[in-house]
Amino acid sequence: MSSRLPNECYQQIFSNVQDTKTLFSIIQVNHTWCENAIIFLWKNPFRKEIDYNHTKIIPVLLSFLKKDKNTFFDYPSFITHLDFDNLFRITSKFYDNNENEVEYFMGLMEQDDTLPSIFSKLEYDKWPGFGQIWVIILLILVNMARRRANIQWFKFDIRYNDIKGFLSNNGKENDDVEYFYVDDERIVGSNVEMRYNIVNKIENIITTFLNLDDFNESKNFFENLEYLELDRSSFKVAILEAFSMCKNLKTVEIEHPFFQLILRPLVSLIKNQNNLENIIIYGVHNAYMADYHDAIFEIISSLNTAAHSLKRIEICGIKMMNDETFKFIGNCKNLEVLKLEDSYVSIKNFEWIALAEFSKLRSLELVYNWSNKEYVSQFNPIQMILQNKSISLNLKSLHLLNTYIKNHNLLKSISENCRNLINFTTQLTADDDIKYLFNILGNNPNIKEFQLLNPGYPMNLSTGFIIDLVKAFPKKTDYIRLVHIVNNLDEFIKFLENCMVDLKFLYVVVSTNNDINEFGECVKRWSEERKKKIKKLDIFSIPSDKKILVRWE
Repeated sequence: MSSRLPNECYQQIFSNVQDTKTLFSIIQVNHTWCENAIIFLWKNPFRKEIDYNHTKIIPVLLSFLKKDKNTFFDYPSFITHLDFDNLFRITSKFYDNNENEVEYFMGLMEQDDTLPSIFSKLEYDKWPGFGQIWVIILLILVNMARRRANIQWFKFDIRYNDIKGFLSNNGKENDDVEYFYVDDERIVGSNVEMRYNIVNKIENIITTFLNLDDFNESKNFFENLEYLELDRSSFKVAILEAFSMCKNLKTVEIEHPFFQLILRPLVSLIKNQNNLENIIIYGVHNAYMADYHDAIFEIISSLNTAAHSLKRIEICGIKMMNDETFKFIGNCKNLEVLKLEDSYVSIKNFEWIALAEFSKLRSLELVYNWSNKEYVSQFNPIQMILQNKSISLNLKSLHLLNTYIKNHNLLKSISENCRNLINFTTQLTADDDIKYLFNILGNNPNIKEFQLLNPGYPMNLSTGFIIDLVKAFPKKTDYIRLVHIVNNLDEFIKFLENCMVDLKFLYVVVSTNNDINEFGECVKRWSEERKKKIKKLDIFSIPSDKKILVRWE
């Protein structure tokens, strides 16, 4: 029987399928399923889960160069997500393994007089390999623009592994080592100047495309962009300036070691947005650099222009010394998520947060931050925030791990004001914290995920405490992380024996004087007794501590 469902129904169903393999299977069922699912398969052809060895998509996207070539679907027009770094990886792999095809497409390009004039002027053969890759990517972007691809998501994150083959030593040093960052300190033996030159040339593909004089389609290519992510490897100034036409970004995620170098274009981009919802800023601690503090103040305070629409603010690795940095935050009436990590936050800036009325705030994450030494030795500034009931009463997720700041009366304030926590993370810094911890667990019966850390302050964490702790877990708790809370195997056994919740995940870190293998055997016996099937069991031994991670079905 032929299906009579309208295409809109199929598309509504298939739009919920995220797995690439499942989408591949769907398009092979019949023609109707194929024509309605193919748009979702090609929505993000450069997604990370697609193996970059899968290079067949490159000739498909270059097929427009063939005058007599007709493809069954208009694939480039389906693309909405452009993961540029994965496009570069796939194209590089295509070049390495398909020399004849590359030569063929280069020949077609030279014969195509409908292309922007820049293609007739390119001397790509002066840099064998990289030059051809550069041209292929530019051709793909031009084809996408011609076919009216509606790009809504863009990410640029070139890593060292992507470019090491183009360095003067051809990447032969430490070829078996994976580099996940591009900091100079992590790249032994590479030519740093050449590396940045290569990254600059890769970034130049984007800016060249956006500034083609005789190709108006490129000017509007990113006009509907909603997500922009620029990670540490790029220089960003040119890209940020090129993206200045974007007015409707909902998410900006940016990482840079020297924000003072990109101050003007970044602030301009932020101020140009109509409804920015999410801002994620990652930096490194280089406050000794000239103009750092002024740049950080100007960048963060510029968020005031988007205060009406901001829902998420995440800041990591930043020193916020200027006391007026967070003055704007009280205007963020729609804020749902606030995260500050590995950052210096002045006391006054904590006060600005504490004075705000965040009736919609659901998640507060303050981890590994520090502040004025004289002040935090007497008082925990985060306590001010939790004493604000317009913030604390509605929180669902609360993560507080600031090892450089003692709790003082922080847990007392949480126990008095928080009643709706689902995810809770904290540390213990004194024996007085324990009674308030139990009060928190008792006052929040919906806690599902619980994490507790002992950062090393002198305390009496006995076997009795372990037994009382496990008995205090709310019935819904099924995810537990304990870091230096359990001291030995006997306490671990007591923990399991008294555990009445249906654990799905357990992560325990203990000192190095324990035999972590015994912990693993203990978990196996306990799981068998409780008729719980282990899905994953990993044990780790590193110089600083030992760990066990367990997942149950």
